Amino acid sequence: MAENILVCVNYGHHGARLIKRGSELAKTTEANLYILVFDSLPQDDYKNDREVDMSIFKEMAADYGAELIVEESHAHNITKVIKRIAKEIDATQIVIGQRVENLWTALIGGSIIDILLHDIPSADLHVVPKPRADEEEDWNFERGVTAYLYKNDDHTYTLNFDHKKNCDYEGVFFKYLQTDFNNGLFAFQKDNRVFEVRVNDGVVESLVDIDEEKDRTI
Repeated sequence: MAENILVCVNYGHHGARLIKRGSELAKTTEANLYILVFDSLPQDDYKNDREVDMSIFKEMAADYGAELIVEESHAHNITKVIKRIAKEIDATQIVIGQRVENLWTALIGGSIIDILLHDIPSADLHVVPKPRADEEEDWNFERGVTAYLYKNDDHTYTLNFDHKKNCDYEGVFFKYLQTDFNNGLFAFQKDNRVFEVRVNDGVVESLVDIDEEKDRTI
């Protein structure tokens, strides 16, 4: 029987970490890979966050040859969504994050792990733990806002929130929490790929991607 791996993710950088873990399992077992995205963010308030994260998920799905499944869901029905999709694709392995487990347990009570093990006994369950306390936090940013980069004479870029015809890049700026300056990251698309670059006091020194693929440059 063919192996089918279902990776369950929510928005945020932890989702990319789960997808990479699922892709490693799929490569090892020569399995089909499916990515289930819980679409639970308010449509208007988190438009930028959704667009950036979905672009990253689509890019990773294409890179890993995975099928991307987006389902509207909330904490109270996560288990129903997982069970339904798992049965539809005949999932033999399910990957979820510890954060999903903790959120569901806090809101509903009980354990999503116990429910999935009971209701989908034919699938192995992998729970990916949160990063260790000494590792960099996954997502320490405020809600994303639309912003623009303008190239300077010294080949750096200035971040601006006013749109002008001569802007070099349009994207989303994510400001670090608890800072009074425009420090954070700027996410934008180029050649059907998503790039994230560092912003220090409103200036981008170079267009070097800061995700784990640090050698990818423009």
